[in-house]
Amino acid sequence: MKYIVLFFLIFSSYFANAQNIDSNLIRYTLSNSLKSKESILVNNLYSNMGYSPIWIGEQNQHKTKELLLALKNPLFNYKEKDLGQKEIERLMFMIDNGTEENKAELLARLDVALSDSFVKLVKFIYVGDVDWNMVKDKISSLKQSDGTNASWEMQQKEFPNQNALADAVAQGKIEDYLVSLIPLEDKYRTFINIYDKYRKLKPFNEIPYSYDDLQLGSNSPRVMLVKKRLQDLGDYPSHLPLDNNFDNSLREAVLNFQKRFNLEETGIFDRVTNYYLNTTLSTYLKIIATNLDKTKIYPKKLNEQRIEINIPSYSLTYYENGKSSLNTKVVLGRIDRPTPIMNENIEYMVLNPTWTVTDNLIKKDLIGVLREEPNYLKEHNIRVFAGNDEIELEPNQLDEYENSSAKVPYRFVQDPGSKNVLGQVKFAFPNNHDVFLHDTDNKDLFNRRYRVYSSGCIRTQKPLEIAKILLETRTAGKYNKNKMQEILDSNKTATIKFDKSVPINILYFTVSKNKDKVHFDYDIYMYDQIIQESSEGNKKPYFEIPKQRMIKIEKKTEKDEEPAP
Repeated sequence: MKYIVLFFLIFSSYFANAQNIDSNLIRYTLSNSLKSKESILVNNLYSNMGYSPIWIGEQNQHKTKELLLALKNPLFNYKEKDLGQKEIERLMFMIDNGTEENKAELLARLDVALSDSFVKLVKFIYVGDVDWNMVKDKISSLKQSDGTNASWEMQQKEFPNQNALADAVAQGKIEDYLVSLIPLEDKYRTFINIYDKYRKLKPFNEIPYSYDDLQLGSNSPRVMLVKKRLQDLGDYPSHLPLDNNFDNSLREAVLNFQKRFNLEETGIFDRVTNYYLNTTLSTYLKIIATNLDKTKIYPKKLNEQRIEINIPSYSLTYYENGKSSLNTKVVLGRIDRPTPIMNENIEYMVLNPTWTVTDNLIKKDLIGVLREEPNYLKEHNIRVFAGNDEIELEPNQLDEYENSSAKVPYRFVQDPGSKNVLGQVKFAFPNNHDVFLHDTDNKDLFNRRYRVYSSGCIRTQKPLEIAKILLETRTAGKYNKNKMQEILDSNKTATIKFDKSVPINILYFTVSKNKDKVHFDYDIYMYDQIIQESSEGNKKPYFEIPKQRMIKIEKKTEKDEEPAP
């Protein structure tokens, strides 16, 4: 970047020559010197500007300075990509060391090179360098390769409006325009701050593994290494000594680190904690950059009033007027039945809901359960219908459908009550996956760390709190907490349509910040890895599910094995 720095020192000599660059020279340069994937966009920019020089010339000094600073600003170019900076440096060197005869030509080439870099920077900020169509294809193909029915509804953005881009150039408001392009800005800026923090850290040396755990009272040279690493990461206070004694301060630091990585919180430095503490600086930066990449498929901001589900953190947040007003745990889809990622609208809720077993779950789960437990339907208040007629069904009547593509000709409906898998309330947002947000009769799952036990639906720990908020804000005063309780006590099903739908955003971010602590969540569905392998310079045509995961999902109980959405 040394010539870009020198650019500011010697720019005045370029201004004097700007008048020698006319529209014909710019046109000639575009036709004969521009070798770029973005040549059409660059040509369009000059067409909008009347083929006048955009960056060279005294009147352009301020916006050119803004562009050059933006190209090396992590806020815009966090991957430190070469967006044409090397070509700019090369041309500056040639101008500095060339003759007067060809200076106008070189200045025209420099002007076009700066425009090319500007267009590339705009594209990186707004669109990114991930092939999101490749990501979608890889996620969809998991069904064929691994039997996983996964879905992420996303849309690759197009280049932003070119008239707005030309207006920003004409007005000289380069930085303001680039900021206006930042997607999901609050989250993006949080990630940038985290990225900046980790970028400034010195590379780590690996802490040796040992079969002997370190815990309160331990004395070992490894303790000093652990203290130093946790101090670098901000878990162990900087004013405390780096010695070999495992004291209470280190125990608190280990607990804090384990919490930030969703590990078992023991305060003991075991092999699992050792593994995560050995995370390299380059890995941290790659994870954070991947989360920045994911913002590119979203708008500037989400709705001020919304329900936000983040899959890797197994969390639900309700936002009112852009502020978080409720946080709770959720249970999500199993690894082989992942919760689909989408943006929808909750249109109504059902109190004391019935549950109709989907055709997919009849074949995958219910038939097998009935083979082992013939009385399962009766014990769980599930009735069977053929058309509108309730019938008695022998389990062997379903055998022919277990591995068939034919639809099961019966409806299995679970009545409201304490055994209903949807609990007391469900929130419906019409979608292509038969997924909804609901209560559950299996509350124990909320105590587990990796809460992936459903068939794709989202189970929430605080359904009645959510219901109360939505009744107060979305039914124009027709319902309140007392009315809701009256309906629940009746055990009768009631559908309540909202006056205004509630946006629900199902997201997948593995990095977050809570009370100044950076949390890294496990890439449970491996989508981060898919994204990394679909990025420019690192594209791989296929994705293979790893045979081993670095987490241990608690074993299912008999209750967990029952059919459930």
